[in-house]
Amino acid sequence: MRKNVLQIAAVIFCLPLLACSTSKLARCPSVSVLVDTATAAVWQGNPPQFTYVARITDAKRDCDIEKFSKNVQGSVDITFQAYRPRAGAPAMYTVPFFVAISTEGRILAKKVYSMQFNFDTQQTVSEVSQSIDSLALTVGRDKQATDYGILVGFQLSKAQLDFNRRAGRYPR
Repeated sequence: MRKNVLQIAAVIFCLPLLACSTSKLARCPSVSVLVDTATAAVWQGNPPQFTYVARITDAKRDCDIEKFSKNVQGSVDITFQAYRPRAGAPAMYTVPFFVAISTEGRILAKKVYSMQFNFDTQQTVSEVSQSIDSLALTVGRDKQATDYGILVGFQLSKAQLDFNRRAGRYPR
């Protein structure tokens, strides 16, 4: 009985702590991976054959909001996964991706980064995470941080973007 009372007391004590972190995150700009740019297919040769396909599998955000100045310092943690069709020699590929700040359908700021995938011998899947900690935003006078969004995607060529749009969003 005493053990149950201690467990209940511990849960009641921790609930306010959980609410703080949840409410803080709820005040941050949202993060979205753009569907058309979530995959980067790379092919080489004649006829072209896929060398690898990279995907953004997850994006999580965090932020700190200065109460009086309305300055927002944000970060986003992005998880990438790359696949190559055949195992073989070790390989290293670099893929450009972007992080942008948007509001009301407009891009306010955009920066391009690079992600490096390494495949060891006989490896066909590589997973990498990267944290972007340098997101800064000053919230407009009549706005809140939640009126803004963080957009993430691969920086694609026109051919790659067209391929993604033809392939569709869901596997057949």
